[in-house]
Amino acid sequence: MPKGAEIVLQCLRAEGVDLVFGYPGGAIMPLYDALDGSGVRHVLTRHEQGATFAAEGYARVTGKVGVAMATSGPGATNLVTGIADAKMDSVPLVCITGQVRTAMIGTDAFQETDVFGVTLSLTKWSRLVRTIEEIPAVIAEGFHWARSGRPGPVVIDIPTDILKASREFAGPVRFTPQARPADATAEGAFGGEVIALLRQAERPVALVGAGAKLSGAIPQLRRLLDELNVPTFATVHGLGAVPPQSPYYLGMVGMHGTRAANMALHETDLLLVFGARLDDRVTGDPTRFAPNAKIVHFEIDPAQLDRVRPCELPVIGDLAETIPAFHAEVRRAASASNGSSSSSSLPDWNQWRSVACGPERAELDPRGLAQPTIRFLDELFSHLPQDSVVIADVGQHQMWAAQRYRSSLPRGFITSGGLGAMGFALPAAVGVQLAKPETCVLCVSGDGGFQMNIQELATVRRLSLPVKMVIIDNKYLGMVRQWQQLFYQRNYAETDLSDNPDFVEIAKAYKIHAWRLNEDAMREYPVASETGDLIESFLRSPEPELLVFDCAPEANVFPMVPAGAALSEMVFEEE
Repeated sequence: MPKGAEIVLQCLRAEGVDLVFGYPGGAIMPLYDALDGSGVRHVLTRHEQGATFAAEGYARVTGKVGVAMATSGPGATNLVTGIADAKMDSVPLVCITGQVRTAMIGTDAFQETDVFGVTLSLTKWSRLVRTIEEIPAVIAEGFHWARSGRPGPVVIDIPTDILKASREFAGPVRFTPQARPADATAEGAFGGEVIALLRQAERPVALVGAGAKLSGAIPQLRRLLDELNVPTFATVHGLGAVPPQSPYYLGMVGMHGTRAANMALHETDLLLVFGARLDDRVTGDPTRFAPNAKIVHFEIDPAQLDRVRPCELPVIGDLAETIPAFHAEVRRAASASNGSSSSSSLPDWNQWRSVACGPERAELDPRGLAQPTIRFLDELFSHLPQDSVVIADVGQHQMWAAQRYRSSLPRGFITSGGLGAMGFALPAAVGVQLAKPETCVLCVSGDGGFQMNIQELATVRRLSLPVKMVIIDNKYLGMVRQWQQLFYQRNYAETDLSDNPDFVEIAKAYKIHAWRLNEDAMREYPVASETGDLIESFLRSPEPELLVFDCAPEANVFPMVPAGAALSEMVFEEE
């Protein structure tokens, strides 16, 4: 008779899982003992947080459920940051944790933690398994909730005695959710209302978020936007959803968005939102967000509606259904007007589009001390293969990279957006590279964030993953320092990292090739041929590589919308 651990692994295989990330320990040991011959490959990260971030990277780039495993107590609590990150960014993630023996639960046993309680507010669904008989149904239901609707994290906590127990096993089961009435919106009942709002609008715009990618509706969205031809911008998680060469695309919106995007959003009278949460980094002061606009919000999760201000028309449902339904209504309206496109039945927005996409559209470069870093990222990105994936950590480098990103690959830019978890990029890059072994994976980190999970260099080397790692080294916690400079009279309290280690030598200790570039290499234009050759060699190498770029300590990211300001009140330099 199979043991509980073997049943768990068979159920994982039934869910399509062939790769998991984790770190072993006492309570989870029976599951590790059963791995051999299970058909599930385990990747040993060097920290449990690295396991969740790697599983997230795998999930974000593939759309599949990522799986992480850890033992009880500190193993489980080390997963919490990754679980919270997955919740904020709608990443399908299943975390399986070992727990102390059933009889010991509640006795403060060695390495006991109430994982269910700790993670309750951070998960879509969680369960403490009480009997071996529950395992197949719990795993089936957990995977359903992780991947369904708005994706998110699930925790399954299994006592070690249940993993060791044996019983007859009839095979994995399927979870069938309770039937619910179909959304009326999925049948296009909202279309006429949106068309009416469009006909009234003089300055319509579209905002694209991560939901468009998660729904798999990118081709349908692009066709719709091509027909509407309205100024369009993206959240940081929406980057890549709209081809950057599209004449109506204005770039990223929000705290460090482009001037054109922010001004168009501030001045619009009709905002079409496709799968975005409208969090504070996008809206600025919520009381002055799109002050003259009516909002049509396409969203799968009703809990995300009316968070900033009431929307005039919520369109609840999967964007894979609601976007085509809306596009069909646009075409019907055009046909009814005997036209060949939507412009025949809707106002001519060319004048507004030319204003919104006008001279500011070319002014995408932040100004000031950061310029050599911007040139470096431009040069770096210009050498990337078209299908490359960029993973950004959290901080100034994250925003510089997001501003410079120019790919039309929907899942080509990955970062910790909602939680803003430093240390995300390196382990996430491990998961991405394992999911896309033939793809160029570029990990862009800051000197602060890189050190938070620097131990995952061992994972990169152990697996010989050809991840390309860039550290923007300004010897500060740069984003915090920027705020201290602009709003705290340069009181750089505890943000000085001038005692950073030599990252080149650290990489070499892990047997990883490493180089360093300084700002002088980027002051020439065009960039010197030897610099371009170095970057090209760095990206094309079949081995893991690390490149450190020495950035000016007081380089700042502009534009910037200060806290409490409206999107129209951007700062472009220190005042």
